[in-house]
Amino acid sequence: MRNILTTITVLLVLLVPTHTLATPGILKMFIAKYPSTEGSQLASCRTCHMPVQNTFLNSYAFALKNNGLDFSATEFADSDGDTVSNIDEISDNQLPGSQAQAHEIFLFTNRQGAITFNHQKHSLATQYLSGGKCDNCHSIEAFPKKFDDNSPWQKIAHSVCKGCHKKSGNKKAPTRCYQCHDKSKKRSSLSQSKTTK
Repeated sequence: MRNILTTITVLLVLLVPTHTLATPGILKMFIAKYPSTEGSQLASCRTCHMPVQNTFLNSYAFALKNNGLDFSATEFADSDGDTVSNIDEISDNQLPGSQAQAHEIFLFTNRQGAITFNHQKHSLATQYLSGGKCDNCHSIEAFPKKFDDNSPWQKIAHSVCKGCHKKSGNKKAPTRCYQCHDKSKKRSSLSQSKTTK
């Protein structure tokens, strides 16, 4: 029952237009503080609510809450732990409370080369085996429901992802290293570009 209520609430946050939510004023305050975000992916509830950590807030929203909604006080923090300050992410129209590059697009960095993962496509598109069932990929032994690029994912990814690709029987499903890994985006070069922003 709890999972059903959580799912319904998250869907409402994502699907209900912003002006009908209980706190549209906070989003208006955010856009007033950072006008360049208007019309971007940041001009939505996702900025403070995805990925949900607790009480339907993400790490950026908790930072705002703990600082009395003082946006300036949270600018130089790194709420999502990706080595980039909140203000740099906001300036680049990236999500300060999520390591995802865009909603449901995750970049897993490593020595072999980054992997760009489209969560929405993998969880909802009919050609994928997950069929919208979270437990196929998310469990104690597999991926947690919160993305963290600072964690080592190789063993899990090779088991869960590569295993699923092989099981699918789809010849287009990648099973070789550089069908997933982008050699031009290795962890060391991405870390340098983040710290030199």
